[in-house]
Amino acid sequence: MAKSKNHTAHNQSKKAHRNGIKRPQKHKYTSRKGMDPKFLRNQVGSSSSWGTATAAWLA
Repeated sequence: MAKSKNHTAHNQSKKAHRNGIKRPQKHKYTSRKGMDPKFLRNQVGSSSSWGTATAAWLA
């Protein structure tokens, strides 16, 4: 008896391109999970515009 076929990629590329291969959707805010806590604490102060506006006003 002949061995049975284990795998084929026939027609898979055509099926994938039929509706187009799309890029993953971009989100407005990326997750900060797993990022360095010290870096994140610094980002809280630096991301707000308080420092830049008052620095120009005080000078």
